[in-house]
Amino acid sequence: MAKRLEDANCLTETECLLIDPRTDRETLLDNAEMRLDAIKDLMFTLSTMNGRDNDLTSVDLSNLAMVSRLLVGDASDLLVAARQQDLHARAASRRQTAPRGGHV
Repeated sequence: MAKRLEDANCLTETECLLIDPRTDRETLLDNAEMRLDAIKDLMFTLSTMNGRDNDLTSVDLSNLAMVSRLLVGDASDLLVAARQQDLHARAASRRQTAPRGGHV
């Protein structure tokens, strides 16, 4: 069965990261890693900021939290899609190696 872009995954309830079902596993994992690295860098920057000197406001913190939530959600969706690809590949492999019914 050929995968179509119309069959892409949207795993979150509100925001939607469109995941092309034709994308290979390594690309999914690379993109998840890229988002996790961005969150890590963002959290490092936040942890080294001093609110008094850098005028960090509650709006800034809210914006940083929103960006982090979106990036974590995207990374999670990408990891789920990569895992689904692994499960489908394993199932297809088992079907190919399964013994056929018949007489011995």
